[in-house]
Formats: sequence, C-alpha cells, structure tokens
Amino acid sequence: MTLLLAQTAWLIPLYPLLAAGLSLLWSPGLLDRAGPRPCGYLNLLMVSVAFLHSTLALAALHTNAGAGAAAIYRPLTFGWTWLETAGLRVGFDGIVTEPALIAMTVITGLHVLTQIYAIGYMEMDWGWPRFFGSLSFFEAGLCALVLTDSLFFSYAILELLTLGTYLIVGTWYNQPLVVKGARDAFLTKRIGDLILLAGLIALLPVTGTWNFHGLQAWAANQINNQAELPLSVTLILLALIAGPMGKCAQIPLHLWLDEAMESPLPSTVLRNSVVVVGGAWVLLRLEPLIELSPLVQAVLVVVGGTTALVAALIALAQIDVKRALSFLVSSWLGLLFMAVGLGGTAVADHMLLVYPLPMALILMAIGTVVISNVTQNLTQLGGLWGRRPLMGIAFLSGAAGLMGLPPFSGFCALRELLALTASSREPLILGGLVLLTNLLISAGLIRVFGLIWGGTPTPFTQRSPEVLWLMVLPTLVLTGLVLHMPQLLIRNGVFALTPLPGWGPMAWPLLISTLVGGGLSALFYLRPHPLAKLPQSLAGLQNWLSHDMQTERFYHRTVVGLVVGLARLSAWTDSRLIDGFSGAAGGAALLGARKLSLTTSGRSQAYALTLVLGVLLMAAWLLAAQ
Repeated sequence: MTLLLAQTAWLIPLYPLLAAGLSLLWSPGLLDRAGPRPCGYLNLLMVSVAFLHSTLALAALHTNAGAGAAAIYRPLTFGWTWLETAGLRVGFDGIVTEPALIAMTVITGLHVLTQIYAIGYMEMDWGWPRFFGSLSFFEAGLCALVLTDSLFFSYAILELLTLGTYLIVGTWYNQPLVVKGARDAFLTKRIGDLILLAGLIALLPVTGTWNFHGLQAWAANQINNQAELPLSVTLILLALIAGPMGKCAQIPLHLWLDEAMESPLPSTVLRNSVVVVGGAWVLLRLEPLIELSPLVQAVLVVVGGTTALVAALIALAQIDVKRALSFLVSSWLGLLFMAVGLGGTAVADHMLLVYPLPMALILMAIGTVVISNVTQNLTQLGGLWGRRPLMGIAFLSGAAGLMGLPPFSGFCALRELLALTASSREPLILGGLVLLTNLLISAGLIRVFGLIWGGTPTPFTQRSPEVLWLMVLPTLVLTGLVLHMPQLLIRNGVFALTPLPGWGPMAWPLLISTLVGGGLSALFYLRPHPLAKLPQSLAGLQNWLSHDMQTERFYHRTVVGLVVGLARLSAWTDSRLIDGFSGAAGGAALLGARKLSLTTSGRSQAYALTLVLGVLLMAAWLLAAQ
C-alpha cells in the first residue's frame, strides 16, 4: 500500500488541474446563481487532496525500506508517448524521486495555506473562479514540472506557467497598471522562453535525447572520453540557461517580476516563493551539461552575482513594499545561480529547499497589513508594533530564515555558499560579493520591518484592525514551520548536526555581515534617523535606484527602439517601394489603356491602314538589322 502511494504520484498534478477545469463552470451564464464561493472551496478541497497524497507518498518512500530501495536502485517511472514518427519520439517521461516528492509537498502545502489565506484576502471580490482556478493551474504545472524527466515537456510546462502568470497578474483587468503589468510580464518571460526553445531544438541532434537522465549519461560520456566541446554546443548551453534566467527574474530579464506585483497578494505569495524557483529546478537538472562548459559556468556566476548585488541595492530604494520584496527575490535567486555556476549542486539544492517557506511567510505577513491599511506605500505606514505584534513576529521569523543569521535555515545555506566561493578561482571577489549581498538583503528586510512596525503611527495606521482568522491562521502555521525548519533539515540529514545548526567554515564573516547590515538598518529605520533619508545632493542616486537604474528606459532606447526603427523601415519599404512600384506600374498600364482607347474610331479603313503601316515598319526594322 505504501509503495502504491509513491507509484501513483503522477496523479498529484491532476487533482488541482481538475479543480482548475471545473472552475470554468462558474463562467458567466452557467452557475451564476450559485455565487463564486463554492468554486474557491472546491479548489481548496482538491489542493488539500494533492497535499495529502504527496505527503503520504513522501512518507512511504522515506520510511518504507522496500519503497526506498526501489526508488534508489530502480526509480519509479511512468510515461506516455505524445508523438512518434520518423525516428523521433516525444513523450512525457516522469520519474518519482524523493527530491521530487519533497518539492511537491512544499508546493501543495504552500498552496493549501495560500488558498485559505486567499479566502480571507479576497472575501469581497467576485473574481473567485478565475483567481482560484489560476492558482490551481499554477500548482498543477509546478507539480508536473518536478515530475517530468523530459526537457521538452519542461519547456512546455514553463510556457503554461507563463500563460498562468499572464492570467493571474491580470485578475483585476479593469485597471490600466494591471493590464500593463500582465502584458510586460508575459512578453519579458517570452524572450527567455524563445531562446530556450531554440536551444532544446538544436540539442536533440547532438545528444539524441531530451530526457534529463539521458542528457546526464551523454555528459558523463563526454567527460570520460575527454571530448572537446564544440563552439556550437557551448552556444546551445547558453541558450538553455536563458529560460531559467527569465523565470528566476535574473538580469537582464528581471523586469517582469516587478511588473507582476500588480496582481492580488495571495498570488504574489505563490509566485515569489515557488513559481520563480521553477526555472531554478530546470537549471539544476541541466547541471551535468553546464559542467561541460567553463564559459557557461562563468556566465552563470556573472549573471547571478550581478543580479544579487544590483537587485539588493534597488530594493533599498523602493517605497512600494511589494516591489521592494520582489527585488530581494531576484537577489536571493542570483546567489543560487552563483552556486550552480561554481559547480555547487548540493549547495544550490539546499538554497532551493530553504527559500520558499520564509519568503511566503514574509509576504503573508505583509498582506495582512496591506489589506487592512489600504496602502502598500512604506512611507505611509509605521508604528504597527503595538497594534499588530503577531504579524511583526511572523515577518521577523521569515526575514531571519533568509538572512545569514544562525540558527535559521538561511544561515546554513548561505554559509555553504560562502565556503564554496572560498575554494573558487576568485575567492576574495566572489566571497566579498556574497557577504555584501547578504548585508544588503539583511538591511532591506529590516528596513521594511522598521518602516511598517517601527516609528510612530501615521494617519493610515492610527486604526489598524486585525484581519480575518483565515489570514492569521496560515501565517502562524507557516511561522512555526519556518522556526522549526533547521531541526527538520538536520534530522533528515540535509545539514550536519553541530552545536549551532549550520555552523562551520566562514560562519563568522557571514554572521558579521548580517549583524552589520541588519544593525545599521535597525538604527536608521526602527526609530527614524535623519540619515535614513539621503541628503538633497544624493536624491538623484535614490531616484536612479528606485527606477530600477533606468533599465526600462534603457530597453526602450535600445532594444525597443531598434525594433520600432526596423518596423518603421519595413513599413516605409512596403508602402513606398513595393506598393509604390506595383501602384506606378498599374497606373502606367491604365494610362496607356486610356490613351489607346482614344484611337478606337470604328472605321475599318483606319484599322487596315494601321496594320499596313505596322507591317512596313517591322519589315524595315528586319532589313536594317540584317
């Protein structure tokens, strides 16, 4: 029975997918009289079933000796063929492993908490069917992504997640900013997706397979034979990492996450905690190929390091709380990209494991403030510690889980990353970058806490009523999980058992950077300090950072300007050259026809004379030519 639960793990994505499909019954004109609430409860029920199945399957695989041996030595697999012709087979090949079940447990568990939270947050909203159906669609896609063993279907699922992002960001589609955010998020992610598509199409003739385990075997064969990697394969690998870069909001494909903050906050909880790491999951599955190319590894380190530092700086200048946290998401994932580029697969796995719960907790705590204070502007908040201490504790618990602060789980993963940089070719530069990024992330999180819970009450926070228990309960449950995560990870062998969880080489520098960043931020923002506001001479710097270093303007002047210029040139060529030539030729033909029509008199003598003259002229021309 226990092994059967793991063998049927392929059913887990189908539960939320069924709920998303049934949400269509609440389309206009079908179940209007039932109201929107039954749809939300139906989605919550199916998501709970998926969570229960994934939890039991994980427990069966982890505790049952037979199931565990089968999973290790003969992985549980399933699949179906979608297309098979001319020697090409494209199918959904799935594999059930313990990491996949852990990922699905986290995904489905967070979805259960978020949908309970959303029932309270969206209490007065009439768009439940579309919103809850989109949340379930997200869950189905993410669970399928961690189960599939095919790069092709990973790409297809990422495309569906891009569509889901567009739909859910545009939930309140009657607002212009929401429409712009949904459109920009969709188009920005499409850039990375198209490059990824080109890479995986070019990869098949080289490796002969799209399955991750087949790609791993091909990469191992290249290493064993000491084969030199052609330039074409290096370019293919660069194309493959473009997709994860877009999904994880890495520079230069990072603007979409900022724009996506226009969606309702419960969807932000899921997008910033589990949806963005879908690209990181695919990147980790491609690690055996990435190790073949030092150039690709260097690109990942440069992109990840740049995003980590730049995004953390931008977050410090944001006054919209959701946007400030979105840039911190990009910064943390930038550190994960660095770990993959440095060859630290285990370190990247640990960072991927400890990230979702603290970030979800931070956003849930923020959501309880936004919904009851009618603003998400940090300059209009403050003084909530005496009114909302439980949510303040929840926010601090989530922040501690992301900072390098022992004994929390974020410290364990960041300390491993710092130790990894110490053994790299540039230990001082990369180690300093990790320490500086951790300092800025710590400062950014404490800044948000100080501006909301510190200081004195503002007109927006004079009255700050408690929110519904449907929002408080999942937040407090998640707080307990985040606080107990270090012990859970140690008991399951993820981190070594030490007197202080996660302590080891390079622990002191990491702790000092956290204390410096968090301490200075607390000094400036808990009780507003004059230095918290930059002097007038530096106002331009803050404005530059707050506008994302004018990245969007740069794109409009370069990429968008080039596309618009080419489009205008094409339109001019089409209208003036192509249409002009065809129009002029047609006009000349019509004019000639009109002129010739004037020669028609109806007199046969004139026609005969014309024929005779024509024959004489042709004979004269032939005689002259001879």
